[in-house]
Amino acid sequence: MSRRLRFIPDGGVTCRTLHSRLLFRPCPDLNSILIGTLARAKQRHGVRVCFFVCASNHLHLLLGVDDARQLSRFMGDFCSKLAREVGRLTGWRQKIFSRRYQAIVVSEEEAAQIERLRYGLAHGAKEDLVERPRDWPGVHAVRALLEGEVLEGLWFDRTQEYLARRRGEKFDPLHFATRESLELDPLPCWKHLQSLLLP
Repeated sequence: MSRRLRFIPDGGVTCRTLHSRLLFRPCPDLNSILIGTLARAKQRHGVRVCFFVCASNHLHLLLGVDDARQLSRFMGDFCSKLAREVGRLTGWRQKIFSRRYQAIVVSEEEAAQIERLRYGLAHGAKEDLVERPRDWPGVHAVRALLEGEVLEGLWFDRTQEYLARRRGEKFDPLHFATRESLELDPLPCWKHLQSLLLP
């Protein structure tokens, strides 16, 4: 079966787990890993992360990118690392994602960008899993946007961990973890508002 052509710039991205399995069930360890992995991938590839939410069997990102290559490299890095960490955390030995990520083009029109943001913000509540989106126990950017929650997570250097284990070293489970902070970017249509806030 042929693959869909990649046409980018700015837009949304959706990734689904294999058979819609609940491999992304919220828990503190997964939440920390997901934010840390997203923050590290953003730093490495220079994408703009405007919004994200992770449900139990899929995740949505609203990104700003310069071209299709940048998006492809970012998503390859992010999804690959996340899949390995989720497999380690859950004990699931099959592949994590059912297929390649689905890129959703969002036009430069303000209404289109706001509608995509609104769709993401509603996750958790629109499925009647929680009363309000901010009550979702998993990773959801709504608390950072509304309440200023600091988005921090962990990124693990598994290569160094493996080498230390091969040398017979004893170490704490967080010894090879790096704390990463994720800063959200404004929607492209609202980018000009930042200059109004600066002194």
